[in-house]
Amino acid sequence: MKLKKIERLFNYFMIGGLCFVSGTYYTFYKIDQRLWNEDILKARDIETRYLNYPKSRCYKVDDLERIIYGKK
Repeated sequence: MKLKKIERLFNYFMIGGLCFVSGTYYTFYKIDQRLWNEDILKARDIETRYLNYPKSRCYKVDDLERIIYGKK
């Protein structure tokens, strides 16, 4: 009886550990992909920074068009 409870607790612990490790691995994989592939969200990051921080603007609208869309 007591052995079954310990076995069940161990199984729950293993399933929880597996979920935690796989979630952590997936998160680090996504972060690593973003760091190695600079083209994924660079333009969106610049545009988001422009839209979300209106008081401390780093870029003008013309700069955004040049950087993101390549317009002259």
